[in-house]
Amino acid sequence: MVLSLLKSMVTSSRSSATTEAEHTQKGQAAPRVFDFHGGIHPPEHKALSNRAPLVAAPLPREVVLPLSQHIGAPAQPLVEIGQRVKTGELIARAQGMISAPVHASITGVVTAIEPRQIPHVSGLEDQCIVIEREGEIDEWARLEAWRDWRQQEAQDLIQRLQDAGVVGQGGAGFPSAVKARVRERHAIDTLILNAAECEPYITADDLTMRTHPEALIEGLEILASLIGPECILIGIEDNKPEAVIALEQAIRARRADKRLPPLDSRLEVVVVPTKYPSGGEKQLIKLLTDREVPSRGLPADVGVVVHNPGTVRAVQRAVCFGEPMISRVVTLTGEALQHPHNVEARLGTSIADLLRLAAPAPTGIARLVMGGPMMGFTLESDALPIIKTTNCLLASSPESLPAPAVEQPCIRCGMCEQACPAELLPQQLYWFSKAREFDKAELYNLADCIECGACSYVCPSQIPLVQYYRFAKGEIRSAQHEARKSERARHRFEFKQARMAREEAEKEAKRQQRAQAAQKSAAARAAADTPSASPSTTAAAAQPAPATDIKAFKTARAAANIALKKAEKALKAAQDGDESAESDIAKLEANVTAAKAKLASAESALKAASEASESAAPAAAPAADLKALKTARAAANIAVKKAEKALKTAQDSGEGDIPALESSVTDAKARLAKAEADLKAASEASESAASAAASTSATGAAAPAADLKALKTARAAANIAVKKAEKALKTAQDSGEGDIPALEASVTDAKARLAKAEGDLKAATDAAGAAQGTDKGPVASAAAGSAQTTDTGAAGSSAGAAAPAAAAPSADIKALKTARAAANIAVKKAEKALARASESGEGDIEDLQTLLATAQENLRAAEVRLNSAQAGSTDATPATKGAGELIPEAPKPAAGSVGRGSMASNVTLSQAEIEASRAENLAKRHKQVSIAVKAAEAAHRKAEAALSEADDENRQRLATKVDRTRRNLEHARESLAEVQALVDAQ
Repeated sequence: MVLSLLKSMVTSSRSSATTEAEHTQKGQAAPRVFDFHGGIHPPEHKALSNRAPLVAAPLPREVVLPLSQHIGAPAQPLVEIGQRVKTGELIARAQGMISAPVHASITGVVTAIEPRQIPHVSGLEDQCIVIEREGEIDEWARLEAWRDWRQQEAQDLIQRLQDAGVVGQGGAGFPSAVKARVRERHAIDTLILNAAECEPYITADDLTMRTHPEALIEGLEILASLIGPECILIGIEDNKPEAVIALEQAIRARRADKRLPPLDSRLEVVVVPTKYPSGGEKQLIKLLTDREVPSRGLPADVGVVVHNPGTVRAVQRAVCFGEPMISRVVTLTGEALQHPHNVEARLGTSIADLLRLAAPAPTGIARLVMGGPMMGFTLESDALPIIKTTNCLLASSPESLPAPAVEQPCIRCGMCEQACPAELLPQQLYWFSKAREFDKAELYNLADCIECGACSYVCPSQIPLVQYYRFAKGEIRSAQHEARKSERARHRFEFKQARMAREEAEKEAKRQQRAQAAQKSAAARAAADTPSASPSTTAAAAQPAPATDIKAFKTARAAANIALKKAEKALKAAQDGDESAESDIAKLEANVTAAKAKLASAESALKAASEASESAAPAAAPAADLKALKTARAAANIAVKKAEKALKTAQDSGEGDIPALESSVTDAKARLAKAEADLKAASEASESAASAAASTSATGAAAPAADLKALKTARAAANIAVKKAEKALKTAQDSGEGDIPALEASVTDAKARLAKAEGDLKAATDAAGAAQGTDKGPVASAAAGSAQTTDTGAAGSSAGAAAPAAAAPSADIKALKTARAAANIAVKKAEKALARASESGEGDIEDLQTLLATAQENLRAAEVRLNSAQAGSTDATPATKGAGELIPEAPKPAAGSVGRGSMASNVTLSQAEIEASRAENLAKRHKQVSIAVKAAEAAHRKAEAALSEADDENRQRLATKVDRTRRNLEHARESLAEVQALVDAQ
């Protein structure tokens, strides 16, 4: 079986040696052609359709135009049912940056806007616009024709491609206008026309090149004017000699035309050996330039842009003749057709109408495929329209495309690996996809599979490998979509929690303020009612008593104001009337005077209460909720970043209300500054209150020593903040961009925080040394924050302090274990992402290191909570006795053993576990960052070596890569310094 299969893989094709010999006979230097890994040689079957000329299909009676004929967002309808439209008229506009409009392909009336089945591998329905042709006329609504397109601005040409709805005709239908802007983000030196057309049966590009070579050359010139490449390469397989001749003649005629300016780029036809899938984007780039597109990367990452012949011709028609993309060339082929050929058909034409042009065989069509036999998909019905990406309709007989064979077990022959053009391991991907181990499939670069079918073609076990890969990709995409939705929901929940905490803190502060004002007012009234007042009471009575409730005074003032208005209204009504007695008017005037007096009294009382409240507020104001203020500061910081990102996106795309976005950025920064100021003020107030409480302690005992480790960590964090602020300032000064005064102020603030953190650490160290004296045993560190016990009865005090901690309810250990496992998975994923970025020398390593540090911190917190819950569930809580009684001290454990009989031993063990966990995580992070630094250094050295050996064509691209790897190395070294600072602090 294997031998017969290997024989079928070889077909008659012109070898590269023959091609070079022909170039030599013509007196030309043969362009250098490289090779890519793997590939196969299936039967071509192109002679079925490439012998007949390209013809135009008759206008259809009805067209069905799906709103999603491209990658990205679907178009939005602009027409209504019953509306008459012309050929080329816009009927649906693009939505978003990655989208394309839809135009009417015939002149007629819109009869429906409804879901219809579309030609897609899923077989699902999509929104479509149905147009019925009106008579035999074909009335056009063209755009302005630019025959002298060289006089137009580049932005105008790009906008024309967008308005004409031009998309890629050789793959997923990517909008050509977006591709034309690639120079804004990448340095492009090569433009490639992908004329290989390696898929069996398909000859649409071949006939396009034979019939319209001049249009293709002009279309390449238009694209070159937008992209700015140094050379234009037309890659074509050696099984299309007529197309090669037609293109070379068109190039010579263009160069000989003195009426046109000379070509700005080097343009040549490069003939490559026939091998499937040489028409793959990455494979053709490898063949023509020997450059490898990185994993999950784009051709623009290596300085290349690739277009299809059909796309290039559509570009030329849109710019030079103002014709939107309403038609395309389609190959009608297969053994079940009596007259296979190529037609240029209007988009939306029924597949059944096109097949009738090729005269189906009386025996019928066994299988109808859109696309080729390798990468196409089967259609269940011919009552479907053609769209912008339909390049072939293959009507096969039972003998040419038989039903799939029964899948057999894998024999691990390795032929799939030898045939894979992407240099993957198809066998491993098959096992992972079948076992639903999608994370492992991602690690083996499943995303780089181009689904060419070469592995399935050579598999002797008839395993449909590509189907497994498509299934795995779909599941991964679904999981990623759900993860993004979950992340957005988490952010919304966190913002809501922060807002609720902030509002609750504000309400609590107001309640406490009112309660304290009421207490002071009551005390002042009690002191005033006492006959013999002490000096302190007299002084207190001399001060104005604050209002018990400002809200009540405001209510009284409002009521008095309403009463006054009613009295004035009644008086005016009486004065206007003729029947009112003078006595009644005098009475109403008296009421108005009394109401005014009440209003004046209420206003004076409210004013006095407000002044008393304001004078009492500074002394009585409670310390702010630092946690709520920190949450508010974090939410404000996130809001600033989102506003800046939205503004940058709008500036890059040129769309959106930029002044409004700039205003939102300014407002967000103002809210962030206010939140930081509130947090700073609250922190200072909390510290001063703590110092005052410690200095006025009733027991006269020294305040407990501060947590030295926390202070050391704070000192290290402040030191890192100073370094980051200084680096940001230096970067702004070197580039001349950014708010330098604000950065200088941030450096000053960071240094001040560092000095304060060092002072707090020094003071705490001195206090701890004075409290401990000569005793350096482990009990002092284990019992930090509680009074030192002795053998003379202080054990009761120690047990009494520990009892509340032991009385806390035990946590749900199962839930805590689940949280710990989830945190561990997050750490592993972050480690893998950082390792991949470090090995490739690309990506934002600093962000990945921050992500890893956050994940490790979450893991450490989860482990601490789990350890505490387990200790609380396994240890018996000591029973408390009556007031004044002492709990007998548990027997002390033997030397060298770890006791579980007392709360002191539990606290010591839990602290040891916490310290060990922190040290282990910190050591892991230090090791990971060290590896990242080494990988970044290796990538930088490799890039520098490549730059030193590069020629002039590749120097600019490699210089950019050297600069990128240098920045990654700097980020990695900074991260290592930060981790080292934390290690030193520990």
